[in-house]
Amino acid sequence: MTPTRTPRTPRIPPLPPAQWPPVLRALLADSRQDGPGRENLFGTLAHHPVLAHAWLSLARVLTHEGTLGHRRRELIVLRVAHRLDAPYVHGRHRNPAADAGLTAAEIDATAADLDTHPWAEEDRALLEAADLLAANHPVPGGLWDRLARALSPEQLVELLVLGGQTATMCTTLNTLRTPSDRQPSLTVLLDRDRCCSAGQCVGVAPEVFEQDDTDGLVTLLVPEPDARYADEVRFAADLCPSGAITLVDHEETAHP
Repeated sequence: MTPTRTPRTPRIPPLPPAQWPPVLRALLADSRQDGPGRENLFGTLAHHPVLAHAWLSLARVLTHEGTLGHRRRELIVLRVAHRLDAPYVHGRHRNPAADAGLTAAEIDATAADLDTHPWAEEDRALLEAADLLAANHPVPGGLWDRLARALSPEQLVELLVLGGQTATMCTTLNTLRTPSDRQPSLTVLLDRDRCCSAGQCVGVAPEVFEQDDTDGLVTLLVPEPDARYADEVRFAADLCPSGAITLVDHEETAHP
């Protein structure tokens, strides 16, 4: 499961985008494909523009010019974030990890004991290495040999730098209590046993619901949809003739 934490007042409040230097705004604009959820990170780094540019330039190289591949990279980032109890980073990388091909079960398993999931040999070696890097422990010879069988020397160097860069980010954001940019406004619960295959929800909110071609039942794609889909999801729940969709409204529960 994604790490959670009671929100606290940030020690250094993130600067609003209007106060960012132009070069930092340009970096954010150039990396829109990385998705939302970075404004508070960028706003925190904006207090030190020169360092921000250097740090984010390295992050861009690792993300867009690295040789490890997206799946390996996200495994390392998620595992280091879990080991350092960094919910901002772990939550921020769930969507990129899914885009890289990790299943929801695999993403959840990066925040659990490694023995709870049947990891492939290479994945397991990467995750074991991430555990050691996060704790600043040496990588033993046996594990290094397993990694070297799967990775080139260039990729091995990148793995170490990625682990260190992720750990630095986690430590910085944790210490400064940097808040996540966006919390889900809704959690969607779907009872497929009650689904009558009407499919109105799919027509209203196709980003969240999908109808199975085999049995016609609806499948939930996104249990915690982005806030911009909240109105469509609420409408879908109202339309459901069997009452199979239940919504947990975090905005209402946060303000009784």
